[in-house]
Amino acid sequence: MRLGILSLLGILTLHVFGPCAALAEELPRRGDIGAAMAPPGGGKGARIVRLRPGSVLEAAGAAVGDEVFGVTRGRAGDVLTLRLKRGAAEREVRVTLPAMRRESVPGVDIVYGAAVSPRGYRVRTYTSRPHGASGRLPLVVFIPWLSCSPVENPLDVRDSWSTMLRDVMRGGGVQMVRIEKPGVADSEGPDCSEADLDHDMDAFRAGIRAALADPGADPQRLYLFGGSVGGALVPLLAREFKPAGIIAAGGFTQTWLEHMLDIERRRLVFSGSKPAEVNAAMRAFSGFYDRVLNRGQAPGQVLAENPAWKPFWYDAPAHQYGRPIRYYQQLQALDIEDAWQQVAVPTLVVWGAYDWIMGRAESDRAVAILNAREPKLATYEIRPRMNHHFDAFPDAAAAFREEGGAYDPGAAEAMVRWLESRR
Repeated sequence: MRLGILSLLGILTLHVFGPCAALAEELPRRGDIGAAMAPPGGGKGARIVRLRPGSVLEAAGAAVGDEVFGVTRGRAGDVLTLRLKRGAAEREVRVTLPAMRRESVPGVDIVYGAAVSPRGYRVRTYTSRPHGASGRLPLVVFIPWLSCSPVENPLDVRDSWSTMLRDVMRGGGVQMVRIEKPGVADSEGPDCSEADLDHDMDAFRAGIRAALADPGADPQRLYLFGGSVGGALVPLLAREFKPAGIIAAGGFTQTWLEHMLDIERRRLVFSGSKPAEVNAAMRAFSGFYDRVLNRGQAPGQVLAENPAWKPFWYDAPAHQYGRPIRYYQQLQALDIEDAWQQVAVPTLVVWGAYDWIMGRAESDRAVAILNAREPKLATYEIRPRMNHHFDAFPDAAAAFREEGGAYDPGAAEAMVRWLESRR
């Protein structure tokens, strides 16, 4: 998961190969409203939490803290009519969205492409190579996290996921492809908040196929790289695409129900709940998640039938972490342990010792399954003091609060070393 991170606000180009060139040209660029917003709810509009100087919203007189009513996303050139509310005062504004700039990474050439999902919509891809590299390079395809945050970082926001990916782009000597989920950034398809896991997986498969067809990539040296939930999806995708190796960072291995019970307990303990409160909450969550994940009910329905559990639920009636409940029911149906058991290629597993989102047992289990098949098939990189988001903290409590952290370059360095060792 990529929790607690606001969606990024939203180049160098080489020649684009084959049919991807036409797709890339035809796929419109997302518009740039120039603000990060907390989602609407409770009768309130989306709230501006960050406003970029010079943006169309600033030019329209908006300010941080204003509520915004109306559609706040669109394509370049779209004209939006929005209602701004500041205190009791309201007014209507019209803005024309400029195109979001393209991402630029020093020392790296980036091509914007597209792939067509089996569902008929185009998803954005970003192909990067070290500047000046020639010939076919090993191909690394990145499968992203759960949340609707884009993998593109055109405004150079200094989050550590982006920094880690850029470090691998620069140092790995590879052609890296990032695949944007449906409904995120430029990608077509249903809004990410309503798209389920099958939508995402179809897009990832389409992106991998397009990446393999690129003349700049060596299809015999494909490496699937999954981050967070993506770290659990790469062994599943490996069945189909037969990679030369896998990188899994902060993924899960057990069932999603077990994972959620683990994360709820850690959340409660780190939040300072008393032991009796933790016990009571876990009794509720055990029944709640069984009904949601195994029996196919929505949270709102479960709580209507079990009103005593209402104080423990902290999310929406039909969503969690910004994704529909169907997404998690599909995760629950996966057999990640069996997928790892079928992996027969070298694998790098990366885990941060202060990752409270994905506990150590998840990565330990993947490593154990791999090495039971063949000793030393897995390389295990445990980063001391690192959390789920590639930041290092002075202690576990600070990591939970995300206070006092700084980017840990060691994880990306381990990935680069591992990729170099495969050549």
